[in-house]
Amino acid sequence: MESLVKSADDNVPVTINFFNSSAWNSLLLWCDYEGRRVLYASVGPGRSCCLYSFLTHPWIALDSTSFTPMTLSVTQRQYNNTSESIVCAGLSVFTPAEEHISAENPGTIYVSIHLPVLSLAELCKRVVQTSLLPESVRQTELPHYVVNYLLRPVLVPWHRLATNRS
Repeated sequence: MESLVKSADDNVPVTINFFNSSAWNSLLLWCDYEGRRVLYASVGPGRSCCLYSFLTHPWIALDSTSFTPMTLSVTQRQYNNTSESIVCAGLSVFTPAEEHISAENPGTIYVSIHLPVLSLAELCKRVVQTSLLPESVRQTELPHYVVNYLLRPVLVPWHRLATNRS
């Protein structure tokens, strides 16, 4: 049986500042109390989004084109210069916790959104799907199984997405 990522009851508020350090548009989704994904924001490349949440409330960032999970890193801002130090890296689901809150920024957690790690085949498929019309792909001299792979739609678990915020 699939283990659902979902929010637990908590009354400790936090501010999460998501920064999209990738070149792709990302979608920020909150995992509600039943495990459904609730769309909260779209964050463009180089942009940030500040959200109010609670400890124990999980967040996911997805690529807005392919719905591929993006990688998240908790960072700690350095105000004496513009660098950031990574506290926790390589997350596909970010759940705020007390250890992510620093003394310098009480109540605020900084999370960077990064490109996902994809296979070369998936990266090529993304380029083809975002650059060519399906009819142009069909007219190539590629083998049929490759054309079918390139035209295969992205499967999104719509039944797991909530229609409204709870």
